[in-house]
Amino acid sequence: FILIINNLKLGYLRVSVMITNYLSPTSFVVSVKRLPNIEFYTQRVTLPSISGGQLDVPTPLNPFYTSQTGLEYAPLELGFIVDENMQNYLEIFNWLQGITSPQSSDLYKSIKNSEDGIESDITVLVSNSHKNPNVQFTFYDCFPTDLSSINLDITAQDINSSECTATFKYTYFSVENI
Repeated sequence: FILIINNLKLGYLRVSVMITNYLSPTSFVVSVKRLPNIEFYTQRVTLPSISGGQLDVPTPLNPFYTSQTGLEYAPLELGFIVDENMQNYLEIFNWLQGITSPQSSDLYKSIKNSEDGIESDITVLVSNSHKNPNVQFTFYDCFPTDLSSINLDITAQDINSSECTATFKYTYFSVENI
C-alpha cells in the first residue's frame, strides 16, 4: 500500500492512506485499425522502455554529463496466436511487404494510397483489478519492422497454438489515465 503523509497542522499529523492493487499483466486490450484480426488473438504486449540518454562533455578533469535533447523509444512488440487461416499473420506480412516493396514499387504505392496508409496508431488499454479501463497507451505512426517465424512441428507431444511476434517502430507514445 501507499502511505501519504500530509503537512503538520496544529501539532498533530494528518495521515492519508491510499491502498492500491498491483498491476495485472493479463488485463489489456490491443487495438490497431489497420489490423482488425489481431485484437482477439493478442497474447503478449511488451510496453517499451524509454531512455533519455546522456551526452558526454569532456573536460580536462572529469567528464561532465548532461541530458540529451530527446527520448529514445524501444520497439513495441505484440505476441499473438496465429489463426488457422493465418489472416492476422498475413495482415502484418502484407503490410511489411508493401512498405518495403521487395518485388516492385507498385506494392508500396498500393499501401501508401490505401485508406489505412503506411503507418497506423496502436492503442493498448490496460484495465484495473476490477476489469475497468484504467490506463491507455497510444503509439503514434507505427509500422512493422519484424515478423517472427512460425514453428510447425509434427513431432510435438502437446498440441499448442502457433504463435508469432510482430515488432513495430513508432514516432512516440502517450500515456493517459482513463
